[in-house]
Amino acid sequence: MSRRIRPQAASTLHIPRQRGRREPVILLVTSEPSPTLTSRAALAATRWAWKHRRSWAPTGLATALLAMTGVVHLLEPRTAWVFAVLALAPAGAWAWSMVRRRPTSRQATLLRALLAAFTTACAAWLALAVAFAPTHPALFTAWTVLTLAAQVGWFVGRRLTSVTEKESI
Repeated sequence: MSRRIRPQAASTLHIPRQRGRREPVILLVTSEPSPTLTSRAALAATRWAWKHRRSWAPTGLATALLAMTGVVHLLEPRTAWVFAVLALAPAGAWAWSMVRRRPTSRQATLLRALLAAFTTACAAWLALAVAFAPTHPALFTAWTVLTLAAQVGWFVGRRLTSVTEKESI
């Protein structure tokens, strides 16, 4: 019994001869399956993330920092002492700039103070995460709050900057 098994994807198409054409029509039918709903959703999410990659820069940086602190914690948790000393640098730089030259507006003073406080909090989180592991519940919550604050500040700053540039033209 010789049964001939044809592949499922192979198709035979009969195309009638065209008038006035000497060469035959060639039609290629691929055997690739159609993409699944999951792969289409993943592709759409990836394209969206790539298109808006600048808008989500703080979140990407925070995620990379979370992974890096986990690796450093596993390899050498005593590095936290170095990060603890460096955590005081932003507040010190802000204090030094206030002594040397005061900004002209109250808004600039407030913005610089908030930026120094935020950077000091991030550096302190880095030192604590290396010492105690970034997956500790309190540290993970702090990471989430700091990432959210950075992302909101990034969105607001980009929007204000783009409006200011448009108005000045």
